[in-house]
Amino acid sequence: MLSSPVWRGFPAFYFCLGLVAGGVVIAAALLLIGSLLRAPLPPPVRVGIVLVAALLVTLRELGVLRFPLPENQRLVPESVFRLGRFAGPFQFGLEMGTGVRTYLPSGLAYLTAVVLLLLATPVTAVAAGVGFGLGRSLMTASALHFDDAGGWNLEWGYRSTVVRRVLLIAYLTALAVLISSSLPA
Repeated sequence: MLSSPVWRGFPAFYFCLGLVAGGVVIAAALLLIGSLLRAPLPPPVRVGIVLVAALLVTLRELGVLRFPLPENQRLVPESVFRLGRFAGPFQFGLEMGTGVRTYLPSGLAYLTAVVLLLLATPVTAVAAGVGFGLGRSLMTASALHFDDAGGWNLEWGYRSTVVRRVLLIAYLTALAVLISSSLPA
């Protein structure tokens, strides 16, 4: 579907813009909910919860542990395209960008939710939301460069293990920086 000529140009741009907007919306919502959770918990407890979640997600990403994560097992309905070439792709992207209307292939998104709930500031929440949306946009933009429907999936099959490990290392490094900056001196 994404390799269709309909997705080239501005519709793809509006879809990616929707992905970023959706990421920011869900990050802001998690920050708001987290403000209620953070109040009664001292910083060491919040960091401890994040570290336990990071350990569990890391072990899951490495294949040491296997457990399902909650996810909506429905895709965003194609009926959003009735809104036209620009508003339709934007709404589709917005709903996918929140992560609550589609599949999430990695546990890192769930770890991000825990971090946003317990440690984020408004700046880090916006950065996380933009990063989530841009990450999903990168996948979309990459898929658009393949002419055949199976090319993207084959390429992902060859490289997914390496990409997942690199992303995990980068994520855990960024998390370590965030945690070290959030602890009182």
